[in-house]
Parts: sequence; C-alpha cells; structure tokens
Amino acid sequence: QGSSIASPGDRTGRLLDDFAITHRRSNYLHIIMARFMPAAICDCVADFRAKLHSGDKRTMAVLAVAVFFAVTPLDITQLLLFILGAGAYALSQPFKVSGRRRPAKGVPASSPKRNTPAHRGSGRSVAGEATPMKQYTVASAPRISQPKTQMAPVATPSVQPVAAPSFQASGWDAQVNELVESLLPMPESNRAVEHLADEVRRTVLQMVPEAEVVAFASSEPLRRRAYGVAVPDVDIVVSCDPMVLSARLAANKVRGTQKEIRQQQKVALRSFTDRLVATGGFKFRRSAFSADEPKVTLLATDGANSMPFDMSVNSPTPLHNAALMTECGRLDARARALILVVRRWARDRGICYAAKGHLSPYCWTLLAIYFLQVSGEGDRVLPPLHGFKAASSLAGKAQAGGEGLAAVPRDAASVEELSAPKVQKSVGSLFKDFVTFYAGCFDAEKEAVSVRSGRRAAPSLRLPLHVMLQEDGRTREVAPSVE
Repeated sequence: QGSSIASPGDRTGRLLDDFAITHRRSNYLHIIMARFMPAAICDCVADFRAKLHSGDKRTMAVLAVAVFFAVTPLDITQLLLFILGAGAYALSQPFKVSGRRRPAKGVPASSPKRNTPAHRGSGRSVAGEATPMKQYTVASAPRISQPKTQMAPVATPSVQPVAAPSFQASGWDAQVNELVESLLPMPESNRAVEHLADEVRRTVLQMVPEAEVVAFASSEPLRRRAYGVAVPDVDIVVSCDPMVLSARLAANKVRGTQKEIRQQQKVALRSFTDRLVATGGFKFRRSAFSADEPKVTLLATDGANSMPFDMSVNSPTPLHNAALMTECGRLDARARALILVVRRWARDRGICYAAKGHLSPYCWTLLAIYFLQVSGEGDRVLPPLHGFKAASSLAGKAQAGGEGLAAVPRDAASVEELSAPKVQKSVGSLFKDFVTFYAGCFDAEKEAVSVRSGRRAAPSLRLPLHVMLQEDGRTREVAPSVE
C-alpha cells in the first residue's frame, strides 16, 4: 500500500494467495513454486493465467498450438490412454473426499468467509473457524532449533563418603601404626578372596580349561572405604597361552604384535564378563579397555560382603605389585607399612584413579619403594631391585652401554651397604619424609623414578617424557617419569 511498484516477492506472494484460493486441490503446486521457482517465472505464469481467464484469443491460440505439438508425436494407443486417463481423473474429482477436518462436537461449523483477505492476512484462528492456510514465501526463514535444556547435576550423598578414621591410640606415630594394622589383610579376608577366586575360576575353566586364575589382595578388602569400587584392593588375573585363547574363544590368531595382544585381551574379558554376570553372582561396574593393560571392574555380590575386584587377562602388573610388596615386607616391615599408608592416602585424596589421568596404585607403590631406596645416607631402607631375592627377575634385561640408569652396582657388598639402615624411623616419620621428598627434593625434569637402579640419576632416553597441562590451559609442568 505504501509503494506504487511492488517487488517481485510481493507479486509472488499475491500470486500464490490467489492460486491457493482458486485451486484448493492443488496445494502442493504453489508450495513447490514458492520454494523452487524464481520470481520471474512466477510472474510469467501469472500473466499467462490472467490472459487465459480474460479470454485472450492469441493466448488461447498459443496454448492450442502447444497442445497440438505435444500430442502429435504420440501414436493412437498413447493418445487413447491419455484421453481415458484425463476423463477418469475428471470424473473422480467430485467424489474425492475433502481433507478438511470436521469440527468437534459442540463447535459451530466454519464460517464461509474465512477465506476473505482480512482472515487470510491476519493469520489468526477465530473461535468456530478452521485455522487458515499457512502463507508460503519464496525465501522461507530457516528453522532455528531451540537449544536443549540440560538438567543441572544434582549432588547425591555417597554410599561410602570419605570420613576421617577414628583412633583409639594417641599421638601421630601410634595412630599411623593403628592405621597400618587396619590395612593389613586379615585371615577372614584371605579366605573371602580365595572363595572369590574359586567362583571366577569355575566359570572361566568352563570356557577355557587351560587357563589359570590367581587372586591378589593388596590391602584389607572387607573394610568398606571410599573409592572402594573405583580402586579395588583385589586383582584377579586369568593367565593362558594366547594361541589357546584364540582357539577357545574363536578369536583371531595373535601374531605377536602389541595391538593384537591387547585386542585378544579385550575379547577374552568381554567373554568372561558376560558369563560371570549371567551367573547372577557378579555385577559389572566399569571397563578400562583404553589402558595399557585392559581390565574390567566387577562386584561380587555374595550376601552382605560385596567385594569389588579388577579382572585382567595375561596382565603382569598385579603379579609385580604382589611380588614387590611381599619382598618389601620380608626385607623391612616398615617398607610394606609405608606402601599401604601411601596407597590409602592417595585413594582417599582421589589421586590414584588411572582412568582420570592419575598415577595408578602400582605407580604409588613404586614411588614409595624408590623413596626408601634413595632417602638419606643413614635412612636407606631398601636396596636396588637386584637385592630383592624373590623379585629380582622383574628387572628384566639390563640396558647396554651404561647410559643413564643402566649402570647399577651388582656386587653383594654394595647391596648389603644400601640395605642396612643406621637409624630406625617410625612409619609416621617415613610418611612425612615421603611427602617432603616428592614435594621439594625430587626434580621431575632431571630425575626419574627407577626401582631397578635404586639411585638418583637422570632419566634414560628410552623413557617417555610426560608433560602435564594445568587447569588454566597454558601452564605446563613436567610429570615424574616412572620406570
């Protein structure tokens, strides 16, 4: 109304409105025209229709010539089928059921004037009238998807919250000793672990009769503590020849590559887990297939004593951990006690969950042993790894060339000298020194934690460099290299 010249979009809109009113049964045609035909073509169609309705002889002649040339190439059979189809379509139109909705009971019929320009432009639905037809434009606005509202996390109370232990003794050293006594496995817990191993062994041997199932308990498993399911105290290892596993589980044969070995371990763990959960005595908690040694965490539901445990296939880490802790207890009882305190402290602080990027409990064991090896001249509690009679084979082959941590003294005198402490310190004092050593004395950029060498030296070039990214996303810090 405010301009004498209408834009192509306005002309197209008026054209589509008139077309929709005149031909209600061709609703889809004007939708296609509005979406896919340019404004110029719409204008041409509108001019042609206007001339045709006005009875322009020239336009009718052009239409007749166009129909003639369109029909001429057809033979008599096609022409007859065309006429019959057009006649059948014309006869079927009066009997076609209208797609208009019937008004609900109690609601008056639609007003016959609902298609007037006032109703058509208002876009409203008056009471007692049907909703007017949607107005389509050439350039329809894109749909804007509403963002999904995310539910805010609701804090729920933990089943086993972190609680400060209560002690009957008084004094730091006495309370630490009392804590160590509570962390040592009891005879009842050893029997429970053996019973758990028997249940797992019975199920695994049904699938792989050649397998061996061994259970290790690093601490008291029956005492419920915080993060007990996230970091279990019990490890169950299924040992079997890789070729036998491939044959029994119908898996691909292993050719010796690390990738194929890890893939076979995952297949075996999935099969064992499915069978254990199907028996009804175990519940699946989580899997860690992206780790260097794949494992799953299960929960044994045997009455009131539910026991979480980690299960792995052909994994050497639980065996190494058990061998080192046993040998440390044989050399000096304080060494095993310190390892238990350090592992308990790391778990209660929430910094030993390997899936979150923390050091694993086995790494915290190595840190404690290394501290006892390199502490002050008169405070050394443990010798290098070759001084461990039962666990010296864990060192493997010595590195050649005397590079970095490879040069290790191997004479018996040096071992005796390193393993004979001059000053007896309590476990509480050793734990304080442990925290002080790694907080201020140990230089992660220039040293490496090597239980094999048992001395402070630069890391070998064979050890990977670990870099930590701080919370600000910019500051970087070198993490300890643990051999």
